[in-house]
Amino acid sequence: MKLGVLLLVCVVAVGLAVSASASVTSIGGPLYNGWNLLAVPGVPINPAPTSVFPSGLRVDGYLYRWDAATQSQINYDEWSPDIWGNMLLGEGYWLSVDTTVATSYSCSGLNDTDSMDIWISLPKSGFTMIGNPFSYNFPWENAKVTDGNVTVSMEVAAKTNNWLQSIAWGWDSPTQSQFDMGIPADWPTEDFLRAGNGYWIVSYQDKLALILEAIP
Repeated sequence: MKLGVLLLVCVVAVGLAVSASASVTSIGGPLYNGWNLLAVPGVPINPAPTSVFPSGLRVDGYLYRWDAATQSQINYDEWSPDIWGNMLLGEGYWLSVDTTVATSYSCSGLNDTDSMDIWISLPKSGFTMIGNPFSYNFPWENAKVTDGNVTVSMEVAAKTNNWLQSIAWGWDSPTQSQFDMGIPADWPTEDFLRAGNGYWIVSYQDKLALILEAIP
């Protein structure tokens, strides 16, 4: 098992892991007027939404995450931030933005995640909102899926094992429109996870996980 995989297990368990070679840098991305389906391309040093997004940009009532375990949406409430939790690597988030306030966000984060293999839990049959954990576009056909016993390619997981759909759904924030993303066999609009973007995927059984292996 690679070091990155071990570290991500620790991220899931305790919220943050730092490798010996990690250093702090600026991570973030653009924001567009209206709805944004985004992912943080790294591990924020302070993962609270109010620290990740710029001061003045409203997140109370404007930021949402999807709890896959309960199949329910959770709205950020500044009076109950612990219920919402923190912004984590591999998750997707909806954020409604007024660009008269901000057109981008940045925060301090770890710079070594682009070289780590990332595991993303799909805990419950149904919808999961994932996010590209890398700062680069990731080919979806490279994704692997495991049920804890065997690990297979995305194509086998979807087309042979029927574990999940290989088609996922993204949101193009500049045009405020939905698009499909899949493996080449799906003939999708796009066949990669965009850097900084979140996606909806559908699984058909509990306790799966995506494995996104870093591109050398």
